[in-house]
Amino acid sequence: MKAFNFKEEIYWVGAVDWNPPDFSPCLTNGTTYNSYLIIDEKVALIDTVKHGFTQEIVSRINDVNNLGDIDYIIIGNYHMDHSGSLPFLMKKAVNATLVVTKKSKKAIEKYHGGNWKFKVVKDGDTLKLGKRMLLFKEFNLNGDKVLLTYSKHDKILFSGDLFSQHIASYSETDRNIQEIQNNALSYFVNYLMPIKSLPDISEIELLAPNHGIIFSQNTKMIIEKYQDWIKGKSKNKVLIIYSSVWRGTEKMAYAIAEGARNTGIEVEVINYEKKDVGHILSKIFESSSIAIGCPSFKKGIPIEISKLFYNIELIGLKKKSIALFTCYSDNNSPIGALMEVASKIDFRLIEKPLEVQYMPSESELIKCFELGNRLGERTKNNKE
Repeated sequence: MKAFNFKEEIYWVGAVDWNPPDFSPCLTNGTTYNSYLIIDEKVALIDTVKHGFTQEIVSRINDVNNLGDIDYIIIGNYHMDHSGSLPFLMKKAVNATLVVTKKSKKAIEKYHGGNWKFKVVKDGDTLKLGKRMLLFKEFNLNGDKVLLTYSKHDKILFSGDLFSQHIASYSETDRNIQEIQNNALSYFVNYLMPIKSLPDISEIELLAPNHGIIFSQNTKMIIEKYQDWIKGKSKNKVLIIYSSVWRGTEKMAYAIAEGARNTGIEVEVINYEKKDVGHILSKIFESSSIAIGCPSFKKGIPIEISKLFYNIELIGLKKKSIALFTCYSDNNSPIGALMEVASKIDFRLIEKPLEVQYMPSESELIKCFELGNRLGERTKNNKE
């Protein structure tokens, strides 16, 4: 397997996983485990790959450099998808020193138990490879400090999970920017929120993250997008989320969507049983107003709705306008249970929930249309 040379003396030597196990959100497009080799007077490898992909990283390293000549293996992220192949690599790279934070050293020793040479670094420390001086930045991510690596000589930030995307692709750079941006937003919402700021490094021409595509052509754009996302900026968009058993709630959802669309605003409709929760969360993030509907479910609400609200609270999504609706066939409406879970998140309920029994009549569908129209106008005028 071939390494990918994206900067003088710097190579991508990672692995592509087209069908990863469904252990976390947003993996339907696959992913990559990115590892980077820098060849200078000293040779450094930045992160490794998941166990099971060792053959790929070894083959790519050996394509451009002898594995045994590696002087440093820098572990920015000790999780197993970035350090899983370490035990085998260290058998071959016998002279390599592992460059880690104090916490990463503890985790790697616990995960792998290797009797290896370590160099513990902290924020602001440097490592000279030759003409390159690497600068290490510790970045607080969900209470955990990850290690970012910056090469001023190349103006590259090896950014860890920042700017990552779950995309399986052999197109290593950012040509199809719209697809990449959508996946970057999904990763930001599901894995990184809440973030207060980006690392303070001014000269960056390339971003080399842990997962997905390397940013070389659209670096400034994705940094600006991140700055907007950190501020919580959303589109003037209405999102309708629902599920339905006998199409009653679905008819309501479509009528609400039609009413919102009639105001000229962007509208999207999602059946939450047919989409990954991570996908839905990213759509909620980019929308100003949300309408959520559910059908009858015993004496409560479907587990998928509970899971969705739990994740909204968990990642800190806030300051959205929300409307609730239902078409139910049981004796009791699920709206009470729906309002209970909705009360736990920082969304503003804009009006009394809309309730229909059995199947919406023509007059009730008109009420749904009118609700959508009010949502659209509210969003159009950017009212909070």
